[in-house]
Amino acid sequence: MTKTDTDASKWEYTTYAPKGERCPACMKPIKSLAPVRRGLLGRREGPPVIVYRHTDCAQSEEAA
Repeated sequence: MTKTDTDASKWEYTTYAPKGERCPACMKPIKSLAPVRRGLLGRREGPPVIVYRHTDCAQSEEAA
């Protein structure tokens, strides 16, 4: 993963994740109705992947 893959400007909005999602920052499951930040992670091949991150994890990354 590169700096551009984790660019905080890619976080689109706050929402709720689909059932069964895990936060890629802390690797913990996302609970039902927990607010998360939706974003995109670029890949070398193919389209970007949609990811959901706990709001605390996304905010701590933005501060870094």
